[in-house]
Amino acid sequence: MIVDEVFHQGGPGSYELTRVHHTDGYVPRVRVYRDSYAKQSTAVAEVLTPLVTWTIIASSPGHGWHRTTPTTSPDATPLIPVADEVLQRARRILPMPPPFTTPGR
Repeated sequence: MIVDEVFHQGGPGSYELTRVHHTDGYVPRVRVYRDSYAKQSTAVAEVLTPLVTWTIIASSPGHGWHRTTPTTSPDATPLIPVADEVLQRARRILPMPPPFTTPGR
């Protein structure tokens, strides 16, 4: 379940999507940043730890998906498939059940 989604338009050729989820006892966050250059674009999945820090658990460099996204976009639509793919990889990495209780639960 998506808890929060934020889309931000940056400078020429750049935009980003951030999603925070509550899923399977974890709080993962996915950030996808699309820059005008593929080498500066990235997608990262992180998980919130009991110490309330974010730990990277999966990533996807821009060279694998940059050319499939438009130079500009009025919304997050082009980045959603990238975010979904990184989140799915992260979910396969996380142990079930979680080894800790997420904050606030």
